[in-house]
Amino acid sequence: MSDKNTSLNCIVAVTFLTLFAVPAPTCSARAGSGPEKGGLASLYPGDEGIERDSRVLFVDDFETGSPEQIGARWGQMSRKENVSLSDDIHSNSPGNKSIHYKDNAHLYTHTKGVDTMYTRFYVKFHEKTGYIHHFVHLVADRTPTPWPKGGAGETPPGDAKFSTGIEPTGRWGKVPPPGVWNFYSYWHEMKTKWGSVYNGKQEPIVPGRWYCVEAMLKANSSPEKADGEQAFWVDGELFGRFTGFRWRTTDKLKINSFWLLYYNTDQPARHNKDPHPESRVMEVWFDDIVIATEYIGPVHGKPKSGKKKATPSKSALLTPGMLIAEPGKSAFSQKFENGPGGFKGGTVTDGGTDSSKGYSFGPKGCSIWDAYSIPVKDSTTVRFSLKALGDVGDVQILIWSKKLENNCRYKIGSLKKGQTRNIEFRAIEARIGWGMEGPSLEGSVLDNFKLIFDGGENDRILLDDFEIRQ
Repeated sequence: MSDKNTSLNCIVAVTFLTLFAVPAPTCSARAGSGPEKGGLASLYPGDEGIERDSRVLFVDDFETGSPEQIGARWGQMSRKENVSLSDDIHSNSPGNKSIHYKDNAHLYTHTKGVDTMYTRFYVKFHEKTGYIHHFVHLVADRTPTPWPKGGAGETPPGDAKFSTGIEPTGRWGKVPPPGVWNFYSYWHEMKTKWGSVYNGKQEPIVPGRWYCVEAMLKANSSPEKADGEQAFWVDGELFGRFTGFRWRTTDKLKINSFWLLYYNTDQPARHNKDPHPESRVMEVWFDDIVIATEYIGPVHGKPKSGKKKATPSKSALLTPGMLIAEPGKSAFSQKFENGPGGFKGGTVTDGGTDSSKGYSFGPKGCSIWDAYSIPVKDSTTVRFSLKALGDVGDVQILIWSKKLENNCRYKIGSLKKGQTRNIEFRAIEARIGWGMEGPSLEGSVLDNFKLIFDGGENDRILLDDFEIRQ
């Protein structure tokens, strides 16, 4: 590597934020103008009409709707009380508004699944900003949900998920807040369970200044190849490119999620030895989001009309079947009005859904075997409701796979007395291993099901409305 300031080592975390430097086995970085100079934005002065380009996946310039309406079309907004619209815009803005976060907030959305995703966003940090915990992420999720799944400290299976975040970091306090840009990446071959960090050009971010930030995530071309990439640009300049990633182990896993995240805790101030954390103002502004399959570039020129409104996009999850196969017809269902059916280990009792009967069972669990035989596909979905009759912990499902000769697990977590939860999951989410880190049920035959939990001998859970849809 020719430039130590622009082609740096990979570092990994030993806690959620505590990092130490180690060499990267399969990554390289370079900085410069890059072959992407120009980009899609150069074809659409002032971004006017860019949302109609077939290579564009998602657009929002925050010119349309209230924060609540924006959250609805993205799919999810957190801490809506911390989100507002602002007339603070960057100098080349083709519009009149930006979106403003205070303290903690996020917008989360989905596009159709792709093998390469580029994103562009404009961002400004408050003049008195502190250090930030986590920031904007690009995500590949085999079983996407309207909400982000997190996964700190968990190594994602190669057929289920990978992600990278473009984030500011203080580099142990060597750089004033918010720091310098880096990638924070999670995938199945990362060297520790806390992810890996990739640093590019070490140019400090100036608080109170608008930046155009772009990131690219490219999946490996086939499961056996380590030719995946990631890169990021600041104001059109390539700050870092990193290659040699085997992000995924199946072509079915696509990049399909975008997390406009602003997450703050007191940890970054401690780790960066901030002498005045109490004086920091944790606020950020975003604008002119574009997500595409090719390089985008900064806003280029002015719209013909002087100012414009883009037609904003909406989450791909809001169109059934666009992103993931919808569950089909019911392959098996069991209510308990006429007895336990094929279930064993518990008893039928009153108190089920809508005053119906339910199936009460203790910590040793209840199960059903050989009452159905269903080949597991992406669409295969298990649904049921649970009501806790006492405080219980570690509720989980065990499904034996003859193909894998092992139990696959799906974890539900704890329930409080009187709490009712409707559970729905794709069968391919059940995996071998206590941490669900092994192979999934994909390609197996679903013909059994067992529920267990941690609790006292007399604790009970009520099962109702069990169904499997193919």
